[in-house]
Amino acid sequence: MDKIEIAGIIMVAVAIILIFIFVLENSFPAFTFAKNTWKPVEVSEQLSAEASRFMWNYRSLDLIAQVFVLFGAAVGCLAILRAEKEENK
Repeated sequence: MDKIEIAGIIMVAVAIILIFIFVLENSFPAFTFAKNTWKPVEVSEQLSAEASRFMWNYRSLDLIAQVFVLFGAAVGCLAILRAEKEENK
């Protein structure tokens, strides 16, 4: 193994540990609303204010999803562009 592979393995391990720590330390109340029975939303003047307040209050969920997508894209790019070792036959 060369230095780049070792550094990559260490960075992936640190990223996974940080993600697990973040998930364990924070609560995710996004699915608590699914437990309630469904009822239609009344259209009012405050609907846009309530929707924007919800989106800003739970911004962390959006950021976590973006981190996973960017991390996956970076790993995919590194896997595609990695240098292959020549084997002597």
